[in-house]
Amino acid sequence: MQRPHPPLCIGGSGEKRTLRTAARFAQHWNFDSGTVGQFIRARDVLHQHCADVRRDPAEILLSSRVRFSGDPAATAATAAEFGEAGAELAIVYLPPPYTPAVLEPLATALGRLA
Repeated sequence: MQRPHPPLCIGGSGEKRTLRTAARFAQHWNFDSGTVGQFIRARDVLHQHCADVRRDPAEILLSSRVRFSGDPAATAATAAEFGEAGAELAIVYLPPPYTPAVLEPLATALGRLA
């Protein structure tokens, strides 16, 4: 058994239960879907829950799902907006059907953000 326990990732944006639970237990919180404005609101609620339980919010990795729009540059721009709002990791969702041919242009566009 791993000690300490394996990192816990909690995904979602429910203000009363999900974000409170993430504040108490998670090492990683994933914003599942929505706008950058909704991410900011959920992030702020998470930080308030952290304050309530006396936890440093910097202990929690923040990520967001970013939906591939079909345009690599636009998807990278959306990921950058989430990054500016505090997301440390973007999880790019590729809606089906897609082909492996989308990966290289997407990776190139995202690589320009680093």
